[in-house]
Amino acid sequence: MAVRVFICLLVLVALARAQDYPDSLQVRELGSMTREPSSLRKGFLRVRDGQFRWADGSRAKFWGVNIANRNLWIPRPEIDRVVDAWARAGVNMVRFEATDSKGALLDIPGVPGSRRLNPERLLTLHYWISRVRDKQMHYYLDLIDFRTFTPEDGVANATALPRAARPYACFDERLIELQKEYASQFLTAVNPYTGLAPVDDPMMALVEVCNESGFFLNASHTDKLIEPYRSNLGQRWNAWLQTRYADRAGLAAAWGTALKPEEDPVAGTVALPHLTGPLDSPLRQQDGVDFLVAVQRDYFKTMKGHLRRIGVKVPITAVVSADIPPDVFSVAAEMDFVSENHYVDHPAFSGPDWQGKFFYQNTNTLRDPGRFGFAPYTATLRWPDKPVVIREWGWVWPNAYRAASMPEALAYASLQDYDGMLLFSYKTGEVAPRLVEFGYQSDPCVWGLFSAAGLAFLRQDVEAGEDLAELIYPVGPEAARVAYALRTLTRLEPSGDTEVVLSVGGMSPELALGPLFAAGTYTSSTGQIERRTGQGLLRIQAPRLVALAGELPAAAQVGPLEYAGTSPVGAVLAVSLDDEPLESSQRFVIKFVSVAENTGQALIPVQGGPAPLMLDQSGAAPVLTLGRPDPSPTRIKWNGKQLLSLFQQNGTFELMIEDGRAVFWTDTPGVRFQVGQAELVSNGSVYDLPLTRALQPVHNEAP
Repeated sequence: MAVRVFICLLVLVALARAQDYPDSLQVRELGSMTREPSSLRKGFLRVRDGQFRWADGSRAKFWGVNIANRNLWIPRPEIDRVVDAWARAGVNMVRFEATDSKGALLDIPGVPGSRRLNPERLLTLHYWISRVRDKQMHYYLDLIDFRTFTPEDGVANATALPRAARPYACFDERLIELQKEYASQFLTAVNPYTGLAPVDDPMMALVEVCNESGFFLNASHTDKLIEPYRSNLGQRWNAWLQTRYADRAGLAAAWGTALKPEEDPVAGTVALPHLTGPLDSPLRQQDGVDFLVAVQRDYFKTMKGHLRRIGVKVPITAVVSADIPPDVFSVAAEMDFVSENHYVDHPAFSGPDWQGKFFYQNTNTLRDPGRFGFAPYTATLRWPDKPVVIREWGWVWPNAYRAASMPEALAYASLQDYDGMLLFSYKTGEVAPRLVEFGYQSDPCVWGLFSAAGLAFLRQDVEAGEDLAELIYPVGPEAARVAYALRTLTRLEPSGDTEVVLSVGGMSPELALGPLFAAGTYTSSTGQIERRTGQGLLRIQAPRLVALAGELPAAAQVGPLEYAGTSPVGAVLAVSLDDEPLESSQRFVIKFVSVAENTGQALIPVQGGPAPLMLDQSGAAPVLTLGRPDPSPTRIKWNGKQLLSLFQQNGTFELMIEDGRAVFWTDTPGVRFQVGQAELVSNGSVYDLPLTRALQPVHNEAP
């Protein structure tokens, strides 16, 4: 099979308590720069030419967060504080996730079954929606996520079904009818705070039919279906075979000895194919995959049709498995956009998922050019005429290198021209002040760069690739590495060929892509992104944004920014705030983050675990960034001129320049610093200081 390649101050987290950091002009400024107050007047979101567009034809891109079930049911004043924090951070979309879980919308104490909406929970969610709308943020709703079906719902063998009835909910008629019923109740219920049902609300921008479902995501579960569902799907499989081959003779001619003597599609006795080993013959298994894809497509078409009939006007998707192309194809073929996940160092488990101790790699993914990096893993998601939303992503705590997560996600989401990026997730309540897996609200390594990265993503500061790599599947994982350099487009082309060939204009891959992948350095075709796997370092150099992230060198330069320091891991990022190129900008912010951990956190080595390190103690607040005085300064030069000297290692600091003044803050008290002519010792304050020298580069005119 051929693969053809056609060629500010930010939202901060203080050392001890995130909520203690004072708001400032730049926090509010960056938030306002990422949202357009005219959103309500733009009408309902549409898909046009493979992109999200408003009714006036303008492009829509989204940068936001997820908030899930247990974090939603909090008092109104805390909801107000959270939404205000999102607004300051520049969020323009919120995904409300797992609202059908236990304790959520379909769980009413003392009422059996899951067919009625909990009025108290619905009112709370409606309040969230009203507050999000007040801040000009759009929202994204998913439908079946973790619902627990019960015998009272009229569901056969309900107690044996997994959460969300995966994959049964994709093909069983009763389960599909219950999903339609819930969608109608949920999406047509009028919000008393806004006077609008979600189906009539232009601020509801996206809807998701199912979350991480389908036949292929957990293929072993598909191979072990319970009754009566297995027999029902088997009947459908035999009927499908008759449509394709007519009778046993036609099927035998195609499959040969793979068809057993006792099997006959007319009699309904042909067994379902295996998705996990030992596998069936290639043709039998291919027919099985084709059948399951057809069943999924029918489910998606059915649910999408129902949502349109009840009044949903915005783009609709379903979420399956990101790295199985036939699975993603089933979504791309029927739905309006593709929405998937990407995680770095997702926890592993020694027993059942989410029970016992969690295990981690704690490695720097920037050193790994393999298929699970952000760019190659998401390379299969862009299909013709389909926008892409990475609706859950994160570099998971306690990985010590996650300061690189925002720059990496920004870089490759921009190169691939993705349409939305939603961080997973934001925690509330008792866990909010400390670090937890999938919770970034108190993580300076991630949340500290969120606003700047969002501004750059929505403003499209990092260029999308002009050269296009067309990935024609089936394809080997190595081919997807092209996504580090080129924008990708995916399609399926069934063929008997098994060999994967990557060619660029008739040249070998090594010759064609050699300059972009030289000596372990992956350079984008735009020249703005450089991934140095040997050094574990990412460099971004665009006119309005520059960044260094990962294992920081002792000294480096990107654009007008020269950095020198002793912190071994972190990210330094500068972004223009006046839309001018950084070299001539009069308003820009420089942000530095390093590491962060809970007080008392313990990640220890283990033998024989699913990953080499185990989180033995998760620790507690306050969050520590390990900042300390250092005899060697961290130096920032700008256009060749000294801007900051800070005698500090690790920690977090930021510096904003505006019209000849510098606003500076560091989370580490007791360290010496110099900005302009001022030499001071930090005490936790925000310092507003004059600069006496111009920061523009000196241009020598020819005589």
